[in-house]
Amino acid sequence: MDMDKELIKGIVHLARMKEFYGHIIQQFEKIISDEPVLLGGAPISTACVGRVEGDRFIKLYLIKSYFKMLYDDHGEEMGRKYLYAALEHEVLHIVFNHLFITFSDEERGAVAVDCVVNQYLSVVHDSWISVGRYGLPLGKSAIWYYEQLKDNEQFKEDQAKSGTGDSMDLGELADGHSLWKDIKDDMLCKEFVKDIIRKSKEFCESGRRYGDIPGEVLAQIEKVLKREKAIIPWGRVLRMFVANSSESILEFTMKRESRRFGTRPGIRKAEVISLAVILDTSASISNEELKVFFNEIKWLHKSGVKITILEADTIVQRTYKFKGKFDGIVGGRGGTNLEPALAEVEGKYDAAIYFTDFEAGRVSRKYRIPTLWVLTTDMDKSRWPYPWGRHIKIDISSRKARRAS
Repeated sequence: MDMDKELIKGIVHLARMKEFYGHIIQQFEKIISDEPVLLGGAPISTACVGRVEGDRFIKLYLIKSYFKMLYDDHGEEMGRKYLYAALEHEVLHIVFNHLFITFSDEERGAVAVDCVVNQYLSVVHDSWISVGRYGLPLGKSAIWYYEQLKDNEQFKEDQAKSGTGDSMDLGELADGHSLWKDIKDDMLCKEFVKDIIRKSKEFCESGRRYGDIPGEVLAQIEKVLKREKAIIPWGRVLRMFVANSSESILEFTMKRESRRFGTRPGIRKAEVISLAVILDTSASISNEELKVFFNEIKWLHKSGVKITILEADTIVQRTYKFKGKFDGIVGGRGGTNLEPALAEVEGKYDAAIYFTDFEAGRVSRKYRIPTLWVLTTDMDKSRWPYPWGRHIKIDISSRKARRAS
């Protein structure tokens, strides 16, 4: 059996029967190896997509000895089906953006992402992960499966027996995803992958043919390409906020047209733009609210200001420069005290924006820093713990904003 030809035939078959998958897989360089290889310190023995440190682009790695074993064990016809499914498996990791998710438990993360993609394959080998093995429902996200697997008895058993030959080899599974480590924080690479998905979609729409792919995958494609709009019109808000603040962090000019609104005055950077964005990470703030907060911060970041994030509940948990990405993890989840963060930013930044539900004890004094409060609740003004500054209320459910003061 000429496995080089079989692999090429598999890719061609994918392009013919499932055009969207085929167009994606054609965008990546294929590295075909006779035997398992050591890449980035991890042995790769099956197939994987990823990038080794020093490379610029993601590649598709295919190990011929693995596919030969499938053909030898199951015959030519079934071996081909497994080959097609393995290629689809790698494409689906791309489509579902799994290469850019960070998991603290790599083995559990590897199982979670495979639970997602393998449910959309026409055939699944006995040695591959399936949601049925863990008694989990179909149609959930990798993050959802990751959380559910934590206390899953079958997963605990697989993890305990991993590498013994008596169960799933989760270490080998995690090795197959190890080439994702180098790209998790690479925003250019993420945009490159997104562009591949976009171009593949446009290519298929031009011919009105995606091929035989599940509707759930089509929905995921739309989700990846959807650009979440900001609730708050940050360009306008910053102009308003700065004009009424004692310290200017932006300058205005009649000579420059606003790119967003096509009107004058526009905005140009002052010599120093230093903005503290404080996130209430107490237990009363939901994960959905945090997601909305970070989406707003990304749009604020596009306005050209330099942002330092402070995550705070009763204390300041973390401080870091915002680089355009939220990893889904925050410090805190305790009670709420607004003062530690206000005290931390006073005198160090030109202005502060505080995202919170305002469920906190009354602040003892007025802090000398222009502050914009972005609130998620309709709390009566008489109960506000900090009446100073400017306030905007956002309705998370309807995704609308209105000026409170």
